[in-house]
Amino acid sequence: MKFTLLLLFFVGNIFSQSEVYYYKDSNNNFTYKNIDKEEFKLLKKQILEPNSKATYWFKVPASSTYLNYIFRINSIRANNVHAYQNLKEVKKLSNQRYVSFKFSRKYPIYIKTNSNFSSYYPVVLQKEEASLFREKLLLILNGFYYGAAFLVILFSISYFYFFKDIAFLYHAFLLICISFSFVVFDGSLNLFNVDAKNIELLILLDYILLSFSSLKFGNSFLMLDKNFPTVKKYTFFLFFNIVLFVILFYFLKINVLYTILSILTLLFLFLYWFLGVLLFKRNKHTKLFVFSYVFLLFSGFDFFVLKNLGISLFESNPTNLKIGGFVQIIVLSFGVLYREKDLRKYNFYMKNEIIRYSKELKKLIKPEEEVPLTESLENLSIREREIFDLIVSGKSNKEIAEEVNISVNTVKFHVKNIYLKLDIKNRKEALTIKKFTKT
Repeated sequence: MKFTLLLLFFVGNIFSQSEVYYYKDSNNNFTYKNIDKEEFKLLKKQILEPNSKATYWFKVPASSTYLNYIFRINSIRANNVHAYQNLKEVKKLSNQRYVSFKFSRKYPIYIKTNSNFSSYYPVVLQKEEASLFREKLLLILNGFYYGAAFLVILFSISYFYFFKDIAFLYHAFLLICISFSFVVFDGSLNLFNVDAKNIELLILLDYILLSFSSLKFGNSFLMLDKNFPTVKKYTFFLFFNIVLFVILFYFLKINVLYTILSILTLLFLFLYWFLGVLLFKRNKHTKLFVFSYVFLLFSGFDFFVLKNLGISLFESNPTNLKIGGFVQIIVLSFGVLYREKDLRKYNFYMKNEIIRYSKELKKLIKPEEEVPLTESLENLSIREREIFDLIVSGKSNKEIAEEVNISVNTVKFHVKNIYLKLDIKNRKEALTIKKFTKT
């Protein structure tokens, strides 16, 4: 039985679009009442165009089969999706990651959709059993990824607590933001009935969070203050531009702004990856940093940038992005640990060097100090030398005045002159001078 379901899963993926037709309604003229008169084309590959203003209609023709089918658009970019069969609206399936419709094939069904982002519609038509099995399999994969990410985030926070290295905290923050990206783009929020407007807002918020976490982690991990101090200001400039375009798109809803926003974000991430390449030969942790970002960066470039331009090179989707994210989590975690190890080695070396240097400095300074201290004491008058000896013996000004038979004010006058000639400020320093003269 399990083998049969697996076979249905893979066969369903291969032939899932063989019975789907589409029509591009560029001017949004048609409704479900008159769309059946138009000529639909066979859908041979996913719809992917930069123009988001057009409405797309999908048609699943009638069939004599008695089985139920599920039509799904595997993209959160599709909104305002409605399905009609026999001039009646078909309700969406509840608790689904993506917009899904269940129906019989007794009559043809028409699905209408458009998008505020780009015209990217990876549609899937499968028999009910195969479709539900596929979703269960993907949910298991999602659970595995989020579980692994959660554990690594906990470890990073724990390492920050023990080692006090801020890079661990930034690493945890970055992983939280990457995982949040997957939650948003893999349709998980739809399982909690989050409406389309809030999802759109979270998509925009995700660009800011992902950029900010990358900025903090990249600056800390690659030590830009030390290695690329002039580049650091450009990273902040790029980040503020990303925030600017998020705000502009939120209010203006112009698709070109969203495309520019995606390009800026990937350019921002690519910059840190390129800086890692420049430091590639320095140490192990920069090598791991470069390797960890390769798959996720380039598949993300295809998914977030090229798809908005109506192009796709790798057929990227949230599932293979998650695979890249999992690789990035594991490899980058080792990179952070290696970085901590390298820093500890360096700090231990510098500590020993400072101790060694201090010892050598004392050897050089000590012989030179004895001469000026002796000469300074010889500059004191007989009365001042007498009072100086009483000072270092621990006597107060009043006791010195009684012993030498002078007033306290006169003692204070002599003490002031002694301090000036010896270049000291208090009795403690006087004791130190006395100690050096004896040795």
